[in-house]
Amino acid sequence: MTHDDDRGFDMSKYFLAATFLLLVAAAGAQTKADSAVPANNTDHSQPSGVFLPELVLRGTMPIMFATLVREAGFSGGVAVSNQHCSRSPESSISVPAGTRFDTALGQLASSKATFEWKLRDGVVTLLRAGSVPPLLQVRIRRFEWDRTASVLEVMDRLRQLPEVSEEALKLGLEEAPVEGGASAICIRGDCSEKPKPMKAVETEEGVTLLTVLNRIVRAHSGAVWSYSEYRCHSNTLFSLEVLAE
Repeated sequence: MTHDDDRGFDMSKYFLAATFLLLVAAAGAQTKADSAVPANNTDHSQPSGVFLPELVLRGTMPIMFATLVREAGFSGGVAVSNQHCSRSPESSISVPAGTRFDTALGQLASSKATFEWKLRDGVVTLLRAGSVPPLLQVRIRRFEWDRTASVLEVMDRLRQLPEVSEEALKLGLEEAPVEGGASAICIRGDCSEKPKPMKAVETEEGVTLLTVLNRIVRAHSGAVWSYSEYRCHSNTLFSLEVLAE
């Protein structure tokens, strides 16, 4: 196996492990938030109306963002661009108890000077300042999805749309390898299979991929999507994943 093959294999293991660990970590963070957020969260529709418990955020930017968003009870999305064939460096941020959610978001964004956050239609996004990745701007001709289906399932179908694949090819992007897949994990309580609710089909037409992503996570409180680009030798890889649902 060549050196390049080794690096490609390491990337595959990273994408699988990262998705699995984030789903578990975010679920745990939500449990903590349920018991620790002060009772004066009077307006969950605005970041300024949500107050956080004491937090120590650790990990990459997307991991810290996903944890923070779930603690506050919002849904969200984050897009990052890595200059190397690996995830961004890990760091940590301390959030004192009683900190407003918007203040914590500003603290996280300012730790990476080129990032800014926005709230639109109940979804918090963290993107590079003044820049939306070109692939997220592609127009989706028509996409039907079920609000009662898992975010992972819907995202898998979305990622395979012809317009997404065609635009990625035009941009010189290759999808990052992912081995296997993530599945729902029962943390506690009744783990028996629940009856499936009746379908609630939504239809998206003529809107950007970014808009569709936000509408999907908005239908699932605490869900967070992630878009990443990686510079791997002469290639640029991209991944479109679910950090939490």
